[in-house]
Amino acid sequence: METHLVYDVRSVYCKPLRHHPPVILSLRQCELYRVQPFKVSRPSESSGTCPSIAMNALSSTFVLSTSLLLLAGCNISDRSVAESSTHPLSEQAAQETIATSPTSASDNFTAARRLAWDAAVMVQHPPHAASTWQAARVKWRQAIHLLETIPDGSPVAAQAKAKLAVYRINYAAISDRLTAEATALDHLKEAQTLAWQAAVTVQNPPHSIKIWQRASNKWQQAIALLEPLPPTTAIASQSQAKLIVYRSNYNAINQRLTSETKARLTLQQFAEIATALNKLPDGASQTSLTLEQIGVDYTDYSHLVQKLQTTFDQFAKEPDAKNHPVYPVLLAAIDDYQVVLKLWKAYLNFKAANTQWLYDDVFNQLVPLSPPDAAALVQKYDVKTYTNGTKVSLRFSAWTIWQKANQRIHDAQQKALNLS
Repeated sequence: METHLVYDVRSVYCKPLRHHPPVILSLRQCELYRVQPFKVSRPSESSGTCPSIAMNALSSTFVLSTSLLLLAGCNISDRSVAESSTHPLSEQAAQETIATSPTSASDNFTAARRLAWDAAVMVQHPPHAASTWQAARVKWRQAIHLLETIPDGSPVAAQAKAKLAVYRINYAAISDRLTAEATALDHLKEAQTLAWQAAVTVQNPPHSIKIWQRASNKWQQAIALLEPLPPTTAIASQSQAKLIVYRSNYNAINQRLTSETKARLTLQQFAEIATALNKLPDGASQTSLTLEQIGVDYTDYSHLVQKLQTTFDQFAKEPDAKNHPVYPVLLAAIDDYQVVLKLWKAYLNFKAANTQWLYDDVFNQLVPLSPPDAAALVQKYDVKTYTNGTKVSLRFSAWTIWQKANQRIHDAQQKALNLS
């Protein structure tokens, strides 16, 4: 009884070939394809069955579809030797397997075509994850190694050299795609880390300008990592979605940074003027100003107040300016300076209408007020009243109000410095 080695194609080959009948392979082919042979008894003549008929039945056709696409470096005949293993070896393991397989030049050529076909099919319809490109790369390297072992004197040497040139090009292309995927994934991970750090940095405001600037830089770095990623990578859609969010956050942080800078500059201008006004009482005594002088001219003071009002109005135009901690402080300071300006104007008007009466009132510069207005000034600024609470001193009221405004601005400035 003769024994033949038979390989069941249905248990190994890919789905398009799963219904084909078994095919007879040589022992060397079984070893090459790493399949488990099994025995089939060949009928004898005494059985009444023609041996040739039995053999023809066992070796009946190995059908291939001619409608398959021609892949780079592969043709239809390559598919006839394609292997269906879904567990690609690493390059090192592949080299060890090939090195220890006692195969002929023809067998190596056939195996190389099989690997090339598998590699080409694997990366159809990109994009793919880096692991897919890596698996295809391993197969191309295996195929190249097999072709490199074929000697020049072999019958398939010329074909092997032609395939080798194509396979090396494909291997380089796959390597480039693998590098691109790995780089894109690394950039995405790094960008996500930077975005998380930026978000945590600006939690629980208010913050100093340095903190806002630090967060802005992190958002900018994250955007710079994602912008150059090619649209052919597997994470392209994910990176584009991240970019939209990151750019929005970057713009919001920059707007907040601009508002914070303007707030600090405005506060600094107010602080400089408040400090100068607060020093006027000391300056008046040291320079022996005349009694009717406050330490600053009315016209100069009105211009100064107008300048502060313009500066404040510019800051108030910033988005979300009213929610900034500095906003109520500056608004209160403007109100304080306007109160003094109104008192001063009321005094000058009253003086113009009552020149003789005010002749003896050059020291206190009393300003007549209605009882409600006088009471409001006393309650808010604790100023001193005269003539049964119907008048206040322009000089001393101005100095008191300026002192309170200076203290308020100084406290806000100190809080801003503490944030730094």
